Amino acid sequence: MASLMAAAPWMTLSPRGDSHPVIVIPGFLADDDSTRILRAYLDHLGYAENPWGHGRNMGAARMGGYESLVSHVLRVHREADKKVSLIGWSLGGVHSLAVAERAAYAVRQVITLGSPIVQEGPTTSLFAALRTAAAALNGVPINTPSPASLGWRDIFERINPKLPVTSIYSRTDGVVPWQRSHIEPAARRDNIEVHSSHIGLGFNPAVFYAIADRLAQPEDTFEPFHRHGWRALTYPRPDAPKPDRHPTTT
Repeated sequence: MASLMAAAPWMTLSPRGDSHPVIVIPGFLADDDSTRILRAYLDHLGYAENPWGHGRNMGAARMGGYESLVSHVLRVHREADKKVSLIGWSLGGVHSLAVAERAAYAVRQVITLGSPIVQEGPTTSLFAALRTAAAALNGVPINTPSPASLGWRDIFERINPKLPVTSIYSRTDGVVPWQRSHIEPAARRDNIEVHSSHIGLGFNPAVFYAIADRLAQPEDTFEPFHRHGWRALTYPRPDAPKPDRHPTTT
């Protein structure tokens, strides 16, 4: 939050919005209060920001599946008569992709923040503990590697390849191993690395600017995030070799 205040002059460089609706989905155990600052920023840029409106995010099974969230997205789409961009933080990113699979015609793009959207990869003790807790809360056997009721199982492979998806992640996340967020680059797929903790992703000025850049792209177009000029000082190149910042186990 302090960095947001310090970066206020820089944040004025953020591209303005086109008033299309954006829904922000919080992470595991979090609610709409956790995304309030991000949504205020989106409102300031000119987007029609929306909370997810489902209370505390306990997992898909605890909210009775994805039907109610899909209905929420479709309602926003219908009322605005515009496609909806989805931003999901952590488990919220998994939910965003699940909704995009089920209501593709109403979704403009998906942006995930530190989300475990890659099924296979290394883990950390904290990530394993949180996944075990999520599985228990959703009534899934805790030895299930990727609980289907949480939306993890192959969800990324099932969505429309024409749907723009950007994964924003950090090697200093500390909760979700960055490899679980790093998606395979493709025509409408991109990764943006930032320096942040997992909890800090929703308050990080570099994350906010990257989100603004992605949302400002015209509908049905997609260009990879560029790192020219001052951006090169803030956003590492995706092909630059970098050591892991925390130990992982397989």
